[in-house]
Amino acid sequence: MSLENQFKDFMTTNQMLVAGEHVMVAVSGGPDSVALLSLFNGLRDEWRLKLHVVHFDHGLRGRESDADVLFVRTLCEGLAVPCIVKRLAMNGADRRSQGSSLQEYARNRRYHELASLAEELDADKIAVGHTADDQVETMIMWMVRGAGTKGLSGIPPVRPPHIIRPLLSTSRAELLEYLQVRKLSYRIDSSNDKPIYLRNRIRHEVMPILKQYNPNLIRAVARQADVVRAEDRYLDQLAREALVQVQQSKAKQRLTLHRTRLLNLPLAMQRRVLRMAIREVSGTLTMTGFDTIEAGLTHIVSAQSGLSVDVNGVSIVREYDQVHVCSFQGEWVTTRTSKPMDVPSQVVWPLTGQSMDVSTALSVTQEAVKQMNGSQVRFDADTCSSSLVLRNWSPGDHFFPLGMGGKRKKLQDFFSDIKLARSLRHTIPLLVAPEGIVWVGGHRLDHRFRVTTSTRHVFVANLSEVSESI
Repeated sequence: MSLENQFKDFMTTNQMLVAGEHVMVAVSGGPDSVALLSLFNGLRDEWRLKLHVVHFDHGLRGRESDADVLFVRTLCEGLAVPCIVKRLAMNGADRRSQGSSLQEYARNRRYHELASLAEELDADKIAVGHTADDQVETMIMWMVRGAGTKGLSGIPPVRPPHIIRPLLSTSRAELLEYLQVRKLSYRIDSSNDKPIYLRNRIRHEVMPILKQYNPNLIRAVARQADVVRAEDRYLDQLAREALVQVQQSKAKQRLTLHRTRLLNLPLAMQRRVLRMAIREVSGTLTMTGFDTIEAGLTHIVSAQSGLSVDVNGVSIVREYDQVHVCSFQGEWVTTRTSKPMDVPSQVVWPLTGQSMDVSTALSVTQEAVKQMNGSQVRFDADTCSSSLVLRNWSPGDHFFPLGMGGKRKKLQDFFSDIKLARSLRHTIPLLVAPEGIVWVGGHRLDHRFRVTTSTRHVFVANLSEVSESI
């Protein structure tokens, strides 16, 4: 099969693009990207493609970089393809703060700029020139680092929403032969020979040795990547289903998982579910490393309730049988909420959407003496003022829980005793009089305001879900 047909078949099989789309081609000037542009140009009329070329100049190689720019501009002029050159200066302080190598930082900058340009140009796809050799080098790099199936699945042919890699099944040797036959020149990046980069050492030192054992190494390992990638996708599908089963709630920048259900999953699935939760909350496509996931799981298994651990830009908080994955620790910091409540009145508590109403009972009955806890309570109207307030708790709050013989207790300790998750404590509505906390909404009445046989006037407080009529 000719390289042109191989190119078309690979894109068709992987559903990379359709006729009439706008493709932005990243061209460095090296052999891979020059061949990529040439192949796309050959398809331009047949597939009715609109092409744009983007070249990035990092300014790291002086005159060599300037010559690359000139080469790409001249190449595009000869093909009548619009060319955009973007200067991406490397910010050393920014790179060090991210803990990235120079190559990794430059690559991330390029992808970020490519995404911005695709939106600006209204491009449908971004084509980059990764080859089968790049695939093998990447898999060896991940293998050396001890990666799991996610890393060993290699570079995906398509990375939604825009990135496509049409040369991923093509070896570098095939591309060089293609360029030679068509007498197409290209540039050589001198930095690709520097042994300071791991990929370069693998390319020039490890790959030649491995090819002595298997001359068809590129094909064999690329095929392995295809197999592992398919299995990894299936495991991800199972993990997504498992995440739905263990997820209790989802809010902006936070996922809450059921701890017992999570830990009942097979260990391999625990790791994948946690990795998915971290990715969903953080919004990053960067893969979370094995050690990071293990640190998160260890915290979930053995950490004391209420403690958190920061991993990969998120906080994992264990609270009793819940696990909160939050984008930042400040997720737990909330503003104080307070609403006046005269008698009678009704308000909606904004932190839970429940309705709280307080009214006067028509009579004092023996049943009123017994009904002092739950979603509805009755309390002695003569023991408190009628100007009540509905608010959430503040540090230092205390009350005298009914059933404790009039003993005082800090509200924080009460919440701990009933195992109320820390993330929920600020949402509990407190019915408060000038004389003190009357009712911890839905949980416990204060002993001082209880209805007794000597009570003459009764207030009724009711906490309920908001009905359609409210």
